[in-house]
Amino acid sequence: MNTTYPKYGRGFTMVEVMVSMAILTSITVMTWAAISSMFASKDMLSARAERYQEVRVSLDRIGDDLSSAYLAGPAFGGDEIPGETLVQSADAEVDKDPTQNLLEEPLEYGFMARGSEVNFTTFSHLRTQPNEKASRHAEIGYFIRDVRDEETGDLVKRLMRREDTTPDATIESGGSIFTLLEDIEKFELKYWDAGPTRLGTLEEVAEGRWVDSWDTTRRETSGRLPTRIKIRLELPPQPPNTSNEVFVTQVQLATTEILEF
Repeated sequence: MNTTYPKYGRGFTMVEVMVSMAILTSITVMTWAAISSMFASKDMLSARAERYQEVRVSLDRIGDDLSSAYLAGPAFGGDEIPGETLVQSADAEVDKDPTQNLLEEPLEYGFMARGSEVNFTTFSHLRTQPNEKASRHAEIGYFIRDVRDEETGDLVKRLMRREDTTPDATIESGGSIFTLLEDIEKFELKYWDAGPTRLGTLEEVAEGRWVDSWDTTRRETSGRLPTRIKIRLELPPQPPNTSNEVFVTQVQLATTEILEF
């Protein structure tokens, strides 16, 4: 009796199986590397977009504050050289004790900028709370503060913003302080000094120059503000091992002469 057996095809050898696994592993590694690179690029682009958004918002905030800066004289409660003298209150004439003079310190309105710190009075306050008892007037300050990073322990520079909605005798302190930019290398301001105004001529344009500081308590700049201000922000490189990123803009001041009203 003849017995027939089914014919089976030839199987894979061990060498073929190992070669197939090696090829599959290589494809998997390359695919994973491509996916990882794609996610890394996405994270980098997201971080850069977030940084640019923070810088854009910060420059807009600084520009709005500076463009609304102003000075005020004695008619508005200030003094020609702020903070030097005391002024007599109008209530002193009707006081019950005529021998007692009621003196109060004048409010300070000015613009004081030295290095990377600037303090000034401005009309740029935004009321964000319901029934907030505050006007548009505010004392604004910008400065750099060294802060230790909680994750790395390194000292980093932060751009701080100070706002005081209560006018007082000094524009260099008071109010609340918060971080405007987390990590920054430099914060620089330059001021366009057009010189004394000569009506009907263009001499102020020809004689104008950029200066590094502005102080309305000094004789050469008292009673006036710069016509333009250049803002320069320098941030650490992103990603590392590249150059620092620099952002520059200019703002024009709405009021450059002392207000009397």
